[in-house]
Amino acid sequence: MEVIVFVKRVPSFEEEEVRIRQDGSTLDLSGIPFRMNDWDSYALEEAVRLVERFGGSVTAVTIGTDEDDEVLRRSIACGAKDGFLIREGAFVEPIRRAGLAKALIEKEGLRFDLILTGVQAEDDQFASFGGILAGLLKIPYAGMVVGIEEALGDSLTVRREIEGGMQERIRISLPCVLSIQTGINQPRYVSIMGIRRASRVERKVIEGGKILSAERSRLRLERFFYPEKKERAKMLEGDLLGVCQGILGILREKGVL
Repeated sequence: MEVIVFVKRVPSFEEEEVRIRQDGSTLDLSGIPFRMNDWDSYALEEAVRLVERFGGSVTAVTIGTDEDDEVLRRSIACGAKDGFLIREGAFVEPIRRAGLAKALIEKEGLRFDLILTGVQAEDDQFASFGGILAGLLKIPYAGMVVGIEEALGDSLTVRREIEGGMQERIRISLPCVLSIQTGINQPRYVSIMGIRRASRVERKVIEGGKILSAERSRLRLERFFYPEKKERAKMLEGDLLGVCQGILGILREKGVL
């Protein structure tokens, strides 16, 4: 089984405060650590497991700047055969990302049975790349996949999350695109030495502008801003009856009662 997995390098804000540049044009990422997008790490692990079960190879692809080569090295250390970096700017909207992905596949003649992506990226959270790519390639798509159970001939049986905390089992024809949900597996540990060894594996760099002409973006980033501060919580004091009457008064004031 030949699998292409798309991975992305994202800023890690768990322990750092998000700061916006004074003109609101972008975020100030100086001093912010970066890592592989969490959803993509599960997609990568699932790709490697499928190849371990059925044979074949994994090709990792990322879109961004030269610094994003970091996630390709990590992907190769996890088990990917090779990697491609599509060199673009730091912010690439989902429709262009999908167009670049399609152009790369066609230009390089990449053969695939399956394309895996994460459900969404932690930084922009559009959660649309996989579906758009499937539409451009005119192949089936399933999102929120939490299990790939079996492969029979030219199809897969997968489980996906749906509304209300339920799941559904579907059979999808190959080739297809699947967006992988976190928790589908346990991503393997990758050592620093493994990443260093992976740096010796060739990764091909493709200029985005050479495979897909620059066109007017359908999505434009206007500005970043902090949300308006809201009123603090109102603390009610007194005995139980007085507090209850206060709550009823607030509900009437807000039009709830």
